Amino acid sequence: MLVIAAAAVATLLATTPNAVLSSGAECGSGWQGACPSISNTGSSVEIGATRPGGSGGSGGSRGDDGGSESVPAPPPPACTDSLCRGNYSVSVLRPTLTDVASFAPASAPFVDEPDGVGIVGMPMNFVATAGVHEQAGTLFDLPVTVRFTPASYLFIYGDGTSRDSATGGRTWAELGRAQFSATDTSHAYAARGTYTATATVRYAAQANFGNGWIDVPGLLDIAAGATTLQIVDVKTALVDKTCLENPRGPGC
Repeated sequence: MLVIAAAAVATLLATTPNAVLSSGAECGSGWQGACPSISNTGSSVEIGATRPGGSGGSGGSRGDDGGSESVPAPPPPACTDSLCRGNYSVSVLRPTLTDVASFAPASAPFVDEPDGVGIVGMPMNFVATAGVHEQAGTLFDLPVTVRFTPASYLFIYGDGTSRDSATGGRTWAELGRAQFSATDTSHAYAARGTYTATATVRYAAQANFGNGWIDVPGLLDIAAGATTLQIVDVKTALVDKTCLENPRGPGC
């Protein structure tokens, strides 16, 4: 038996330091077809074996020690769906005044009292009538409702003066006041002449895409219109008849 022979040789080599015994003609005929190799290092006896055409194995190792190649894992399948990570982004809609300008309300009515004629030094009353305005449409390819709420008013009186007001004003009749009474939006001209007064409504805007109102930064200015005024002097004189009685009388 090869094992007995190997043991005998090992005993021989144990007494012969640095001796080496290689396989001979019977290489591959025993020990499961292995080629034994026995050596004495001077401090130990090492027994090994190799199979023809294979790599060596240490003593006591039995069986084939062949390894397998590492096969890389296949790449993950390509994801092209819109829900795949990296194929979509989340953003919050933030409309601007430019975006909602096309939904803006038309010019608000603008009137003066007493209807185009004033007296130097006497208040004239101005009224810009504006209210909350909503309009539906499409924005960013989505259905939207835009709301405009008057935030403030700018009155320009045409004589170099102007006034910012939180209200558009009310008529004398609505206020229960007499003509030429001062109001929050009235103005008295210091000299006679022809003037053009204008008003601008400043709207705050909001947009609703179906999940609540979103404030649009800033204010949108919409001209309310213009009115031409004739400011005259008033002089008091004693006459014997009124202008109705004598249209050609003094001052008529």
